[in-house]
Amino acid sequence: MKRNKVALVTEGGNGMGKKFSRILQQEGFDVILATEINSFHTLKNEFFNEQSIFVIESDFSTSERLQPLYAYIKKKYGKLDVLINNAEIANGFGQDIDAVKLNEIKELYEANFFSVIRVVQTFHDLLKRSRKGIIVNITSTLGDIEKIQDQNFPYASYKMIAYSSAKAALNMLTVLLAKETQSENISVVAFDPVLMKNCTHNSVYFCENVQKKFVELIKNDDTSRNPIITLQD
Repeated sequence: MKRNKVALVTEGGNGMGKKFSRILQQEGFDVILATEINSFHTLKNEFFNEQSIFVIESDFSTSERLQPLYAYIKKKYGKLDVLINNAEIANGFGQDIDAVKLNEIKELYEANFFSVIRVVQTFHDLLKRSRKGIIVNITSTLGDIEKIQDQNFPYASYKMIAYSSAKAALNMLTVLLAKETQSENISVVAFDPVLMKNCTHNSVYFCENVQKKFVELIKNDDTSRNPIITLQD
């Protein structure tokens, strides 16, 4: 299979990065799976013999530490077609406001929100060199304000102050980025890959319908018209 498209998937140890990488590989992409140290060795071994998935140890905590990854992609491909912002952490399950620790919230926001801005800023110019660049911010229905207020929603009682609010902020960022990049031929969307009926905190189970939606997403030339995509029961 001739591969002339390149995708970058960020992975912070949640296990979904390899799911996205496999799907992108099947769709003809060269995939850069950029992973933090906590999952690097496991993923490196898993994809050791792959010809089109390249696992690279990365650090999303500062723009300077992202430069080696940027330089690698720029030198090898000169562009970036798809960016999957997937790296995230989750903490504070079931905490009431009096139990919330601010340092844990800051840690989560750094990984789930600020690093997304940092990665987009770093790879923006390579996305502009694509015929049709796509940014996919991995979100969660737990960050949907309307759903959390709906008593019929199975997870309405979940108390994840840091995680849910960070995903809500990510959704707003996605909408604003989508508006900004329309003139640059870059689509920006938020995608929720976990059906709530399959959700057990950090579930990475992808049903066939989710995979189909994801493939449609990375092939769709009109994704900028609908910047938020959510999948739930």
